[in-house]
Amino acid sequence: MVPIDFAWTSRSTALRLDLLVFSLPQAIAAGSLIAVVAAVLATALGGQSLRWGVALGGAALLFVNHLLGRHAVLGTSLATLNFLDSIAGGLIFGGSGAAVLSRSHIESRYSWTALAWLLGAIGGVVLQQIAPETQSRVIDQHFPQNWPALDAPPLWFIALALALIAWRFLREPGSQPAEPYSLQLPIVPIIAGALMIGVSLLCSTVLARHGDSPRDIAITILATALAAMLAALLLPDRDGAQVLLAVALAGAGSAILVTRLPGWSLPLYMVLVGLGLLAGTRWPGMRVAAVGIIGISVFAVLVVAAGHPAILTGLGHGLLSLLAGYCFGAVTPRYGSTRVLGIVLLYAPSPVLALRDYTRRGHCLLVEPGKPCTISDFSSFAPGWAATALAVGCGLGLWWLLRRRPEDDRAT
Repeated sequence: MVPIDFAWTSRSTALRLDLLVFSLPQAIAAGSLIAVVAAVLATALGGQSLRWGVALGGAALLFVNHLLGRHAVLGTSLATLNFLDSIAGGLIFGGSGAAVLSRSHIESRYSWTALAWLLGAIGGVVLQQIAPETQSRVIDQHFPQNWPALDAPPLWFIALALALIAWRFLREPGSQPAEPYSLQLPIVPIIAGALMIGVSLLCSTVLARHGDSPRDIAITILATALAAMLAALLLPDRDGAQVLLAVALAGAGSAILVTRLPGWSLPLYMVLVGLGLLAGTRWPGMRVAAVGIIGISVFAVLVVAAGHPAILTGLGHGLLSLLAGYCFGAVTPRYGSTRVLGIVLLYAPSPVLALRDYTRRGHCLLVEPGKPCTISDFSSFAPGWAATALAVGCGLGLWWLLRRRPEDDRAT
């Protein structure tokens, strides 16, 4: 989500920090698209050795980038370092996802290895919300109470991941693909991913600047829902159901998640995500998942109406964790690259997240100096209602997709 090491910021100017902030959505979108491309090409062109090799290359790039960044002199571009980190993260995500998920493309349920990968991938969204224990002076000065990440991921953790991925890569026999020079690549997931990520980034950019316009909110939410439907139709069979549920889930999560979560809550939420995954594989139901996302979106509106009480906020996070696991456990796309696409849509910029950011502090930049910044009732409820509208739109798209595509051996 924000993969740079914030120890670097102590040697940077406010201008470079601003450039970093404004380039974050583009960097995340670039990393998300690279993850999809890496998963598709690694699956189509090679065996397990190539897939783990892609992940190993990404881990090596991440390690070198952080190692050099820690000793960089004043003037190093944080935006450039962040883009390199996002690219490395995309390679790790796409390569490992292809290696773990590709073997189950003819199965009707996830393997335990795939479930573990999904647990880590979904849990990464929760981990990004954990409040740091300390913050640098520069961050405190320019972004008080609005920066949830710190030194993420730490260098020792990157080194451990690099060693483990290298060990897994060396265990592969180095098998070659049956047709190493074939030009018949399955590029449809890449097209669907580029469409969905591009539309999400564009709509997020619009709402980050015009979050007080009901017309702009309606247009961007409608465009996002339509793009999700089109991307779902581009994918084969019922694989598009993963995209529709992921887009709706990202909107609901953006509306209900708080900016900071206590560190002790992470194991609890990870357990709930795991329980949701197991429930989804045991009692799959895509329509049930869609109704659940609509319900949690309406719940986000009720939390705002009640004044954000701690008990309702905690309940909302727990329900969201269960629902996130269920959505990805209940849907079993035919191709591993589609599973990777669905996950990265949780990380890609969401219009609801941009709208929530605008209502919390973006519009305050327009207030005259000396005057208090107040949030109107419309601004407070806008993210929840936008998430609800997006969930309803994706739910209708899912209903149409299931009626349009013939039944198979997968649960609906």
